[in-house]
Amino acid sequence: MKNRTKAASLNAVTMIVTQLIGLVLKFGVQTVFIHELTKDFLGINGLYANVISFLNFADLGIGSAITVALYRPIAENNNALIRSLMRLYKKTYSIIITVMIVLGFCSAPFVHYLIKNPSFSNADISLWFLIYLISTVATYFSAHKRSFLMATQEGYLSSLNDFAFKTVQQVLQIFIIAFFHSYLGFLIVQAVAAVASNFQLSVMVDHRYPNIFKNTHFAKQTVSDFKIPRTDLQLIKKNVVGAISSKLGEIVVFGTDNVVLSAAVGLSAVAQYSNYSLIVQSITSILSQVMGSIVGGIGNLHVTETSDRQEDVLYKLLYLNALLNLFITVGLSVCLTPFIRMWAGSEYMLTASVTAAIILNYSLNQSRYFAQNFISGMGLYWSLRWKSIIEALINLAASIFLVVSCNLGILGVVSGTLFSNLAINVWWEPFIVFKNGLHKPMLEFMKKYFLYESFTAVCAIIGIFISIRLVGGSFLKMILVTVLTEILMLAAFFLITFKVGEFEYLKRNILHRILKHGGK
Repeated sequence: MKNRTKAASLNAVTMIVTQLIGLVLKFGVQTVFIHELTKDFLGINGLYANVISFLNFADLGIGSAITVALYRPIAENNNALIRSLMRLYKKTYSIIITVMIVLGFCSAPFVHYLIKNPSFSNADISLWFLIYLISTVATYFSAHKRSFLMATQEGYLSSLNDFAFKTVQQVLQIFIIAFFHSYLGFLIVQAVAAVASNFQLSVMVDHRYPNIFKNTHFAKQTVSDFKIPRTDLQLIKKNVVGAISSKLGEIVVFGTDNVVLSAAVGLSAVAQYSNYSLIVQSITSILSQVMGSIVGGIGNLHVTETSDRQEDVLYKLLYLNALLNLFITVGLSVCLTPFIRMWAGSEYMLTASVTAAIILNYSLNQSRYFAQNFISGMGLYWSLRWKSIIEALINLAASIFLVVSCNLGILGVVSGTLFSNLAINVWWEPFIVFKNGLHKPMLEFMKKYFLYESFTAVCAIIGIFISIRLVGGSFLKMILVTVLTEILMLAAFFLITFKVGEFEYLKRNILHRILKHGGK
């Protein structure tokens, strides 16, 4: 059995490095978009991403749900059951590919109706949308193998593969936009890279695990020997249904912002919002990859350790996540608006109230990582089904009301998401973990959670005030003010949490590492 800590560390380090380099390239692409193309091109690219998210069945959490079923047979080296499961998943994704293609082609002629006063022809809007769709559909051809790597705690292999092709893709996209100003060429490169990346991943996994995938694909006569137990099938069905409702809710919450803005305000508002979204989503993407790298370890922990041990690990992760959340939230509150001014120009800046809502939303979403990872690792998707639907309805209704009826524009969209987060997510997800996973009361958890998150929210507001008063337009001044603010806020956090057991654990481990290193 792989060492959980070493496997999670390798996955996390690989994902951090590849995501950071990818982030630089992504900013390069966005920069040439801003300066070489009009706002409407940036806006329509953001709109496509949101529309495609409705068709993106991989994001419906099916991959995560079926990965849960792999933990035990992998731990027990039950290759026969693994082969049966992978064949089932491959069939599932084949159906998904067909459905996505049909829905995509049916949707393409109507995308222009989501744009207020479009400046592009309907034919161009439809063609660009279909090419954008190809890059999403391509991911499903190797989706079952990517889930297998996550279950074996070898997600770093997928990360390295994606990184290599994404780097080539983004360099070519920068060149095409800068020298040819072609959005069509930009999309074609994206589609070709997606197809090539997933083909290479499929070949790599086949070569690495021939005893699993060669039999699954080519020795079909042996499949009848590998029956999936009825209890496993029932669990898979429940988790898939739960995961679909969960991710549907997530897509409505995070995937409708640009659609609502485009239809009610226009593509210029989408473009303005997209720069802030790029920064926040880039950070979110890095952290979700890093945090997601421990899901396999949590799944293994859940099937091999006691409930008390799982709870102890949860509280340690909660504290570490709160510390990281504070650090990033404070950095965003001080740097976000000055950075947008220096990078994209003052015409892309948003008001302080909108910026505050964006940052608070980010903080709340990051604070949920630990609960979401435990839900994934424990396979508790079935318990999420009603939460996600209720959250989606509240978010969509609030956003439309605030944007259309109250004319709040971007602030209305962000405030709708913030409201649904506070009303539903901050308590419901932990409740599922404690009730259905740990079978323990969560009162102590809620005390710690609200202490951490309330402190972070106060620090975010103070950080925005400091940014307005002290930063100005100087890059060096922004860095200096950010560093000093971070030091003060982290010191204050340690001061109010030094009696918490998790602080003692953190301090003991840091001191141990320092002393061990110093003694060499």
